[in-house]
Amino acid sequence: MRISELAEQVGVATSTVRYYERIGLLSGPSRTASGYRDYDEDDSARLLFVTRARRMGLSCDQVSSLLGIWAGSHCANAAERVGQLIDEKQAEIVERIEELHGFAAQLDSVRDALRASSPPDGCRTDLTCCVPESPGPVVLDLVPRAR
Repeated sequence: MRISELAEQVGVATSTVRYYERIGLLSGPSRTASGYRDYDEDDSARLLFVTRARRMGLSCDQVSSLLGIWAGSHCANAAERVGQLIDEKQAEIVERIEELHGFAAQLDSVRDALRASSPPDGCRTDLTCCVPESPGPVVLDLVPRAR
């Protein structure tokens, strides 16, 4: 099947298929005489595996490690490792929620400081009139971390 058929069958964009090939999650397919990529059912199964793992929030590196365990036939080993990765992802989510609660509290503090006094006619040189100093640095990475 062609790349567009494979992508449609799994529910991803053709650019996603090409990206997964570039980074090694999918092997390069054979080519037709006219140079078109030619995928088979094994490619489809692998793409489906990769797509589902990515939709669970697993990083490409994590998916790559799973592919070595799964290889299309070691379901029990892959399922066990996926379970471990889910546990790790859950712990990461709990940690991120705690960080976000802390960040929300810091923002409440800043808002309270702004509301505590009327703004002056002109900005102060230290800008505390419109952007008060927060209680501490906000270290918040909104991009998911690779683990």
